Amino acid sequence: MNPNTTVPPQGTVGGSHRAKQVFAGSLWGILAKILDALAKFITIPLLVGFYGKADYGLIALAFSLNAYLRLMDLGFNVGAVRYFSMWTAKGEWEKIGNVSRSSVVFYGVIGLANAVIFLGMSAYGQQLFNLTDAQVPLYRQMMYILAFSTVLNWLSGVAVQLLSAKDELAYVNRVTVVSSILNFTVALLAIQLHWTLITYFAWYTLTTLIPIPFYIWRLRVFPISRSVLLAPRWDGGAFREILTYSLAIFLMGLFQLTANNLRPLLLGKFANGMEVLTDYRVIQTIAMLIVAFGGVFMQVLLPSTSKAYAEGDHQRIERMVFEATKYISIFLSFMVFVLILNADEILLLYMGNDYSGLSLWLSLWLLTVLLSMHNTPVASLVLSTGKTRFLVYSSAVACVVSLPITIIFAPSLQVGAAVVGYLVYMVLQIGFFYSYYIPKVLRLDGFRLFTRAFLPAAIGGVSALLISRYATGQLTLPHGYGMVIASSVIFAVIYVVYLLIFVLKPAAIRELKETLMGKGNGNA
Repeated sequence: MNPNTTVPPQGTVGGSHRAKQVFAGSLWGILAKILDALAKFITIPLLVGFYGKADYGLIALAFSLNAYLRLMDLGFNVGAVRYFSMWTAKGEWEKIGNVSRSSVVFYGVIGLANAVIFLGMSAYGQQLFNLTDAQVPLYRQMMYILAFSTVLNWLSGVAVQLLSAKDELAYVNRVTVVSSILNFTVALLAIQLHWTLITYFAWYTLTTLIPIPFYIWRLRVFPISRSVLLAPRWDGGAFREILTYSLAIFLMGLFQLTANNLRPLLLGKFANGMEVLTDYRVIQTIAMLIVAFGGVFMQVLLPSTSKAYAEGDHQRIERMVFEATKYISIFLSFMVFVLILNADEILLLYMGNDYSGLSLWLSLWLLTVLLSMHNTPVASLVLSTGKTRFLVYSSAVACVVSLPITIIFAPSLQVGAAVVGYLVYMVLQIGFFYSYYIPKVLRLDGFRLFTRAFLPAAIGGVSALLISRYATGQLTLPHGYGMVIASSVIFAVIYVVYLLIFVLKPAAIRELKETLMGKGNGNA
């Protein structure tokens, strides 16, 4: 894009093109998340059966440690996408190059620090967690593998940020699809070839590094060379603009990551053995499917909301947030209530009779995720404004209140303690959004947003759930896949009929179809 080129106004081909890019990014993102979730869904019971519940808990522990240390990002990922998006829209390529090269230095240092932490933790397994003597060597080798891979994983973030700002999320997610397929293949090979736990973990980690060269190759879409984008060179002045914004995101992310990713670590410390982490991983795999969808929406909405906010069109922003909240709520409500409806059968088919007691905690986690993810459009807009100070305070309060719940109830509720703690955290966070950010910072009607964009979809989901449960109870259906399919079909029919009568008017359906097909004005 030439710096002197004007951005097409709303209603032109540019608006339609952006809408199609957002839709394509969402579609591929959803596909990638579905495949990744399905791969985990299929392989976890196989891996638990092959390696045992306690040793598989070590893998869950390693994943949790790796996820928690992502807080070392300092919020820069969100800040970089925001600023790269705005600079891309203005054609400020020199500024993008200066900051991206500085980012390579920044993430390289973080990756090395991350590696040192893993190496240090490898020596203190039994002091930190309830490991048996036999598990200590396995834990130590996993820390070594993570220390090796973490530098490359951190550096790859720069390429993903640049591609996100250039509306290349569809490509990024296509590469993710390939990585998910490889992850699945590695798990099957591990079982078929009787790999040791460490051999499987090493190959799994390797598959997470395979997308990196593909990301780098795609950077050719920029009008400047890849060496200008990625050759390490520090420019403190250019970097400082993003870092100042990102530090506020970091403080918010510190409490969010602590509240979310410290919970399994607390279970590993205060609950009874590593088996509880396998329980946690089982219901997390199912619930995180919904979280992943929310993450996809955040991923594609952040660049669009950043550009919309930069243009200062409040009416367009209000419409974008309302429509996005409505359709995200419809989609996620369908997913959540179908899973709740079939929770008992899914766990039975998935893991066996020993895991049937997890259905209550799975359902509660799914409802909490729905409450959280409906707020994705608002959250993306808040991040676009840069006014994040109150988010730091609200995240801190919610974190401090919720974490002790996991510690106190871990011995008695086991995995349920983490779920209840997450519920408390999310209720507090959503309450802060609706009481402060939506009305006072974004100047939006929170009551209208909740009652007309989110609540109709949620009410439809609850109603379809209750009717479907009653209907399937009246039918003579065999337990297992037949029950899941039949109840899901009944739920889908009832939910769609409800939407067509009470939520989606013909004009709204036509507008949505035109936007997604690129024939209408587009508002993304």
